Amino acid sequence: MIGSGVVIRIGALSFRLRSGLGFVADGVHHLYHHHPMSQDGFADFSVEVGPPRSLRRWFGRQACFRHDGASTFLPLPRDQALPLLEWGLNWCVYEHVQDRLVLHAAVVEKEERALIIPAPPGSGKSTLVAGLSCAGWRLLSDELALLTWTGGQVEGLCRPISLKNASIGVLRGIAGEEPFSPTVTDTLKGDVALMRPPRASVERAEEPARPFAVVFPSFSFGTAPSMMELGPAMAFGKLLENAFNVSALREKGFSALGNLVDHCCCYCIEYGSLADGMALVQDIHRAGRV
Repeated sequence: MIGSGVVIRIGALSFRLRSGLGFVADGVHHLYHHHPMSQDGFADFSVEVGPPRSLRRWFGRQACFRHDGASTFLPLPRDQALPLLEWGLNWCVYEHVQDRLVLHAAVVEKEERALIIPAPPGSGKSTLVAGLSCAGWRLLSDELALLTWTGGQVEGLCRPISLKNASIGVLRGIAGEEPFSPTVTDTLKGDVALMRPPRASVERAEEPARPFAVVFPSFSFGTAPSMMELGPAMAFGKLLENAFNVSALREKGFSALGNLVDHCCCYCIEYGSLADGMALVQDIHRAGRV
C-alpha cells in the first residue's frame, strides 16, 4: 500500500489507504479480502498509517494516523497500527459525513428487517453482532450506522468487527482463527483483535435496509436475560446520546431520529452470555413478524 495506495469500497463510501508498514498492508488485505479494491479511482477519504513525521519518530517505535496528510491523533505504539487504522476510519465518518445521520450503533439485518444496536463501549455490542453475523444475520455495521433523512433506511458500512478482551476467545471459538487479525495487547481498550466480516455481508454492502427495532444492550457476565420495551420519549433520548452529528444537522437530524422511533419497537436488553443475548434478539425478530 505504498505509492498511491489502494482504494477500498465500503458500502457507499470509499477510502484510499496508504501504509509503508508491511504488517498493516498484510492486515488490510486479510481483513478486507472480500471488499472491492482498486489502485486508482475516486475516494471519499485519503488516509495513511505510518511512522510520525515529527521528532517523535526518534522516540520508540510508533505509528501515526493521517487524514489528507495531516496527523489526527497522537502516535500509538507501532504494534497498534492496525487497530489505529480502524479507529481512524471511524473518525473520518463521524467527523465528516454530513449528508446522513451518523449513529454510534451496530446494524444487522435478517429477512429484510434491520436491527439497530446503539451502545457505549463495553456494553457487548460488537460481541453480539459478531455472534449474529456468524449465525446468518447480514452485518451492515459494527460501529457506525448511517441513517437517511427520513429515518426509513439505514445504510451499511460493513467493515471488520473490533473485539476486545474475553470476547476475542469467545468468537474465535465460533468462527475459527482464520477471519481474525493477530491480537494486540495493552491498548487503551485492552486486548484488541479484528474479525473479517462475512463475504455475503460484504457483497450486499451497498443494499440499504429498513429498521424494524432498536435494541440497547447491556452485558454483565452471569446476569439473567431480561428485556424491557421503551416508550418513545426514553428511546429518543437514548438514541440522541448515540448520535454524532444530530446538532449539526439540526431539524433534519431530529426528524430522522423521531421517524426512527415512530417506526421501530425499542428495547433494553440485559444478559450474561452471548447465547442469551442472541436468543433475546431472535425473540425480538420473531415478535416483529407478527
